[in-house]
Amino acid sequence: MAIITDLPNELLEEIAIKLRTRCYNSNNSKKVLADFSLVCRAFYNVAFRYMHDDGLDLSAMEKNLCTSERLCKFLRLTQKNPELGYVVRTLAIGPWDPTELSSKWDKTESFAKSYDFLRRTIEGKAIQEEDVEGLEGHPMSVLVAALFYLLPGLEYLHLILQSSQKNGPLLTRWLLLAMDMAPLPARERITGMDLEYVELDTTKVFPCRTTLGALLGFPGLKHVRFASEDAADTLLLAGINPQPQIITKGVESLGLTSGPEHDSEYMATPPPEYSKAYEKFRSFDPLCRQRLLDIKGTSTVTGLSFYNNPCNVFSIPDIIRASKELKEFDCFIGTRTRDSREDVQAIHRALLEHKDTLEDLSMSYYKGFENRHNPNFQLDFSAFEKLESLQVSMLLLADIDAPQIVIGDVLPTSIESLAVKIRCPSFTSGGACDWDEVVLCLVKKVVEMKYKLEKLDAVDVRVINHPPKASESLKLREARMMMSESGLEFTATTYDASIGTVEL
Repeated sequence: MAIITDLPNELLEEIAIKLRTRCYNSNNSKKVLADFSLVCRAFYNVAFRYMHDDGLDLSAMEKNLCTSERLCKFLRLTQKNPELGYVVRTLAIGPWDPTELSSKWDKTESFAKSYDFLRRTIEGKAIQEEDVEGLEGHPMSVLVAALFYLLPGLEYLHLILQSSQKNGPLLTRWLLLAMDMAPLPARERITGMDLEYVELDTTKVFPCRTTLGALLGFPGLKHVRFASEDAADTLLLAGINPQPQIITKGVESLGLTSGPEHDSEYMATPPPEYSKAYEKFRSFDPLCRQRLLDIKGTSTVTGLSFYNNPCNVFSIPDIIRASKELKEFDCFIGTRTRDSREDVQAIHRALLEHKDTLEDLSMSYYKGFENRHNPNFQLDFSAFEKLESLQVSMLLLADIDAPQIVIGDVLPTSIESLAVKIRCPSFTSGGACDWDEVVLCLVKKVVEMKYKLEKLDAVDVRVINHPPKASESLKLREARMMMSESGLEFTATTYDASIGTVEL
């Protein structure tokens, strides 16, 4: 009598796919497939590949996900099922314990054992039988580095990293050493990355650093997003002006130049056969600045997004220059980073090197209007001949001496849509003009330039920190009328986290 396991694998796979699809919307698909896989060996061989093909989440977004125990379980699973590495398309991981040497062995023995384990994994493209039982003895930084060599099918990477203090362990030091042994097997398949930074202590922890130069050199990489959560949104929406964080002082004390870090914790002398590897291990520049400079003009990245990343630590201009052909750029400089005008202008100069390729550009800057006698600065976007969409804060678009606004000839003729962000309290606290007067002045300037901006068909004004309710402003009504007469689509909105976008 025929039984279900007599069916060909293709039909069993169809059953597994149907089960997952039916339960997907309830977020129950993996549990269903896990139950399905326990029926028999035939079901297991079919089901396990679909349990991870929508992504492997080893991040700490949920409690206890990013732990040594969970990582070791997955590494053992790949040892039993090597083909699993080809199934996983996306990986979210971190932040993990940054410890670099194991407490199970002395420091000299720890480095040698972890180095040999990593080398065997990379050369064998799998966890070796001799290493299966001792995985927990290695620090997580080593296990994470090994994991990257077991996922050749990886296409998207989401790294969640925590800050590194001076002379403190770096989450990615072992990964850097591994990448010097051999290229990542998925480096040609990875097309997108999301690098997220978690600030653990807002008073003492220095801004995060990561292996930028090593990662941005992937040959198929197209889009990279850098995000640092520092409550800037909350501060902006609440209209609070925090005291400036003295980040520059902290950066100076970090010593971002290449060279070994002298820390008594790591002064153990490794065996002679490991001395070169150990010296390299201790000498990595945490920002990989030299690697970043080495790939200048060669990176395949076409889209970059920065959210609350301080320029003086991330070297955003160098990251921009690494790209060979940048098409999309989005940069939000938050209240906490306190970047100077020089930092923003340096970003603009780097972008000008891509003036022939940039199509979408967004730059936001909320330094504030503390000193009205010191004119704001103006960025000239007219050289970006292919720019179709421009989103920019008012501070970067115009020189403002309340109530006068001077935009000048800074918009490119190719522009099709223009979005301008105006921070409401900047104009309502002690100034001679209100936010709606600024909007009206802006609209008048755009109408005056309409003869040159022939492709422009939409103007969007976004008022930050405005109360979440519709406005009764007569000046805004006049602005709408002027836009309508000029044949331009015009919207003026504010945003409230509890309500969403509100039209003014």
